[in-house]
Amino acid sequence: MKQVFEDTIRRDLHLFLQSMKEVDERLPECSDVEEKWEQIAKAYIPDGIREFNDFPSASLGWMMYIGMAVAKFWDAEWDIYSKVEDLYA
Repeated sequence: MKQVFEDTIRRDLHLFLQSMKEVDERLPECSDVEEKWEQIAKAYIPDGIREFNDFPSASLGWMMYIGMAVAKFWDAEWDIYSKVEDLYA
């Protein structure tokens, strides 16, 4: 069930961003970041859920902002950042 929800959100967000001409049809893949992503997301969830009811767009936007930061970390010094235990903090 969780995977179906995640796949639906991913597909809908991708289609929305494509319609806004913000992303390409093919999404980039980065397995070393994906390995770290679950840990980052789990650390963010308590903050995101706490704010979601009052600020749903902000809560989701913050998660996207975290994703952008991780992309920057990967591009700049991933060999250092990948070893940080709690990258969200």
